[in-house]
Amino acid sequence: MRHLVRATAYVPSQTHNGTRVAAPDEDLFTLLVTALERLDPGTPPSPPPISMDLVSALPMEYDPALVAAWGAPVSVVVRTEPEPEGLVRAITSAESGTGGDLVVAAAEGPGTAPQGPTRAGRDHGAGAVALRFVEGPGPSLTERLGSLGSPGSMLDLAFELRHLVPPDSIGDWTGDWSVDRSSGTPHDPVKAQSYATRSLSAVSEGAYIPRARYRESLASRWRFCGERCPRCSSVTFPSRGACRSCGNGESLEPIGLPRHDLEVIATTVIGPGGQPTEFDPQVESLGPYEVVIAELTPGARVTLQLTDAEPGAVAIGDRVDTRLRRLYPMEGEWRYGRKAIPRRRDGASSDFPPHGETDQPNPE
Repeated sequence: MRHLVRATAYVPSQTHNGTRVAAPDEDLFTLLVTALERLDPGTPPSPPPISMDLVSALPMEYDPALVAAWGAPVSVVVRTEPEPEGLVRAITSAESGTGGDLVVAAAEGPGTAPQGPTRAGRDHGAGAVALRFVEGPGPSLTERLGSLGSPGSMLDLAFELRHLVPPDSIGDWTGDWSVDRSSGTPHDPVKAQSYATRSLSAVSEGAYIPRARYRESLASRWRFCGERCPRCSSVTFPSRGACRSCGNGESLEPIGLPRHDLEVIATTVIGPGGQPTEFDPQVESLGPYEVVIAELTPGARVTLQLTDAEPGAVAIGDRVDTRLRRLYPMEGEWRYGRKAIPRRRDGASSDFPPHGETDQPNPE
């Protein structure tokens, strides 16, 4: 038997016709990754390796990418149909089964291919939830599922279930469970559609990165994994197999660098004509974008595109969090990378705590 130890929710910031919808650079993959990251993969999973029940229309070819983004041994052993009944079955199976820790992850929403309106004929909004179950006795969610009505979507079911759970009685619920899903930043569906439907066969005329090299560097690109040199203690980011300070290539220590609560040390707005060619579709559809340089740790910096905010929204000294998002289409697929999102100026964030508390990635 298993019981729930942590449940996370992610709801996009943009709204259209009274429901939350995915931003132009979001899709089912990035929605799932954001919810999964909030389960804190920085804590090494208990053996045996975590398996996953994926309740989503995400194509199977994304399974390796989910493992790369999670940063821990995961076997996506089950795929359940993305309907409220499917999520009920996944939760029930997770609690009644054995064989090690298990994660149930569900995502849906308008503006995220290939899903659209629900069976009820209206959109219920975009988002994702992730629930981690561990072996051992404990309170049950299954017995509360019978108290639910007929939710129109998986997200409706998950949020209604949360309301039936007494505070602190079952697991740790974190993320956007209390967010108002009917209001947010205005969404422009025309611009979003123009960007999302661009050809995936583009070839960069600038700094072209072959698919193989891109995939080899996902630990650095997606989880900010670097290396510490045992000789001079310098941190090299991104990882490259040799110390950037002394050139040592032996016994380098993989380390996970912070992905959230980063300080902005430089910023600029890229207008039409100033972007690398792979970002032409984005600029043509969505307009100018902001780029920031943020400090991960003394001596290690990262360049990030700003998202979920208008250009000019952050200044030097501000703090930003990061999320995995679409970057650009190339070689028949979307390329993904981390982007910056503004952290509230009072130091709080609706998404993540300051780094060092729960969000240190597990560098494999």
